[in-house]
Amino acid sequence: MLGDGEFDKLVLNDGIEVWVTLMGPYLNMNTAFIDRSANVVAIVDPFDASRWREALFEDGLEPTHLLYTHTHRDHASGYQEMTRLFPNLEVWGHEDARVPHLLAHPVFERVDFTDSWGHPPFEGVEWKAGGVSLTITHTPGHAPGHVTIHGHGVFHAGDLLFTNGMGRVDLPGSDPELQFRSIRKGKQILETLPGNWRMIPGHRYDWIDGTTPDWVSIDEVLRHNYALKSIASQ
Repeated sequence: MLGDGEFDKLVLNDGIEVWVTLMGPYLNMNTAFIDRSANVVAIVDPFDASRWREALFEDGLEPTHLLYTHTHRDHASGYQEMTRLFPNLEVWGHEDARVPHLLAHPVFERVDFTDSWGHPPFEGVEWKAGGVSLTITHTPGHAPGHVTIHGHGVFHAGDLLFTNGMGRVDLPGSDPELQFRSIRKGKQILETLPGNWRMIPGHRYDWIDGTTPDWVSIDEVLRHNYALKSIASQ
């Protein structure tokens, strides 16, 4: 189990590195996809800009892309400092996550995307940078413009799914019907992926045995996650 700001680093056979860390009081899980040969470091929902900079600099790296699952404040808390430290970052999110009408609510953070996805709900698009190749699936419900991100042995669920549950739908901009349909889409994707891939949740919460693992395998989440089990396979 990772400590706050501690990193798990895995180098895959294709040379792509996947770093996973836990940060902050809300137990946020961050994932980074790294292609050293192309100088690509794409971080999903970075929480603590200073800790990310420190860890990357130790390895002679710096971030090039930020990929946002959604723009709730706990997921976007590192945005301002990241863009101050690294002004040439590409910042990606779904166009529907631009929510100026909701920014007065404290749950949201303003994130100025330099680039955005615009695909309809429940569809996926491919995103590439160097050797990093990811599928971005539009999964609204917990928040407008929410996406999941999968590739290189990881399904990063954001707040669509936790290890044994799902994201809440009682916040401004939430939609229970869309969340249900997004979870159905998520299950369809998970059922096509290798069972030993990691399902990285947006937050590290309790698992079925009372532990709080950083991630679980796709096989495990399909067998035990209550939200997935409530939806029949298509």
